[in-house]
Amino acid sequence: MKFIQRFFITLILFVFCIFNVVAKDPPPPQARTTNVPPPGLSVDENINSMMALALLFGIYIIYSFRLKQKTPN
Repeated sequence: MKFIQRFFITLILFVFCIFNVVAKDPPPPQARTTNVPPPGLSVDENINSMMALALLFGIYIIYSFRLKQKTPN
């Protein structure tokens, strides 16, 4: 019984200590040589259009699903 207890204590200490050995800081990011411009499309300006299109697409999907669904007898 003492051997099993000592084995588990050793195993737990090993597992907790190995995480400290493996964990290290990530490498620093590389410096960019050129400035990359941001994307040209803005979501903020077109959010109303996108919501309307999403609503219409949802209605289309529901309508097409109901057409494909068989009616119960």
